[in-house]
Amino acid sequence: MSLKVGSKVFYPTHGAGWIKEKKEIEFNGEKKEYYQFELINSPLEISTPVDNLEELGIRPVLKSTEIKDKIKVLKKTPKDNPKNKDFNDLVSTFDELHENADLESKIKLIQYCNYVKEKREKDGRLIPVTIEKELDKAILDIVGELAVSAGVKLDTAAKQFTQVTGIKDINIDD
Repeated sequence: MSLKVGSKVFYPTHGAGWIKEKKEIEFNGEKKEYYQFELINSPLEISTPVDNLEELGIRPVLKSTEIKDKIKVLKKTPKDNPKNKDFNDLVSTFDELHENADLESKIKLIQYCNYVKEKREKDGRLIPVTIEKELDKAILDIVGELAVSAGVKLDTAAKQFTQVTGIKDINIDD
């Protein structure tokens, strides 16, 4: 993986952004090269050792056309049964999907959350906050990657996401 200052990246635990700078930091008497990341949907600036990028799942963002092509599935199949009977198992499934950090995992998260929401609404049950948070995070991760890839603002990427998927009510803080 050849990343450098200015590269557009997806950082699994933080979302999409850019490598802002490369710097040397001394920690416990040892000097290491670090990349500093600027993230589109967070005011935080994250620094990570250059040697840890692959281990952390940091990857280049996909092309916006590829993202749009892959998320089209959400229009045809907005929900999918996670086949988990136990809520704790479902949360573990969510954790595994987050670890994968690829677009397909985010799509699967959205489908599973939509399934659980619809089933609970049909049964007259409350929707767990965890489901809402997971859904919002997965959508925001995709919208953020689309925005960084296309070089547009989050609200523009959110409109593109809605056009392609039919999913509305996207919670972004621009």
